Amino acid sequence: MLILLDCRPLQNAGPDSEKSRLIFSILPALTRDPQLQWLLVADRSRPIPELPGTTLITQRTLPGKLGWRFWYDRQLPRLAKKHKARLVMTTGGVAARSPLPQCCWMPERSDPKKNRPPVPLYAGRLGESLHRAGTLFCYFDRDREWLAARDANAAAKLVVLHPSPAASAAPPTPEGREQAKEEFAAGKEYFFADATAAGEEGVIYLLKAFSLFKKRQHSNLQLVVEGIAAEGLQKKLETYKYREDVHWCPPAAEGDSRLTGGAYATLFLFDEGSLGTPLLNAWNAGIPVIGKAGSPLQDLAGDASLGADGADPASLAGHLMSIYKDEQLRNRLINQGQTRVAEFGADRAINAVRSAITRAQ
Repeated sequence: MLILLDCRPLQNAGPDSEKSRLIFSILPALTRDPQLQWLLVADRSRPIPELPGTTLITQRTLPGKLGWRFWYDRQLPRLAKKHKARLVMTTGGVAARSPLPQCCWMPERSDPKKNRPPVPLYAGRLGESLHRAGTLFCYFDRDREWLAARDANAAAKLVVLHPSPAASAAPPTPEGREQAKEEFAAGKEYFFADATAAGEEGVIYLLKAFSLFKKRQHSNLQLVVEGIAAEGLQKKLETYKYREDVHWCPPAAEGDSRLTGGAYATLFLFDEGSLGTPLLNAWNAGIPVIGKAGSPLQDLAGDASLGADGADPASLAGHLMSIYKDEQLRNRLINQGQTRVAEFGADRAINAVRSAITRAQ
């Protein structure tokens, strides 16, 4: 059975996007099945990871919405027909206009009014895509419910998939923790906040919460922030009272879990577009987590994470103080996280995709 995999949206997202990593981590397990052959179709202007057991075809593409329409209406259907594909698998939330069975990977967040979709045709063709696809992969229960509300017949087609933690995200050794503290926080314990997706307002919220924590606890705990501070924010930091206790780090390379592994606690407050991999990595490393109440990641975490009000710095400061003062709470969060992460093995996602392919045969 030949499967045509649409890789253009993954190229646009980049190889380090969680969705790209999820799909490209599932594919090697499926290519070992001798009954399945894979034809990867990509935009000629952008690179794509080499995947053994697959055939790659690159196509010239047109820019803009017109180019995407031509991609899904003409280019993919023609290639599928030419190479006698039996299944089309698209990755941008848009089904191709092909009579073949289809599996469709939806955007990281399904509601286009709340998050910009990866393909500009997504919102206008959502109803058609829900109808055409035999299986629709999404990543959170709230997205499954939102999509099912758009088309009652789509409810039975929707499958929720989750990533798995990185192999490098193991509990650090005592020596590893000390090295991380020396490298990132002047040898002191630290809270780690992933702010790569945060705007200036979000970072100010984080710094206000950290100020409240420092004022009330008189602790030497540091704050390590992953992300790049914009020029305007850097100027404001010059007058921040606790600026000596805040350390900025560029985004870590894929597989580098030192920042998370060395933390006293991790803060995931700006999770737009995340499928939950950083959360799972923290749990796997045995680090307690504070998230944003009402966010998709907090829904995923449940009681294995504390949820702070994203509009109230005092809420976050209260959780920082609780984890700092209450060792039993911290240990409970660590234990619950390690119990929860066991539910997110790679085999679950692989088997779900394999089942969808089997149903399409």
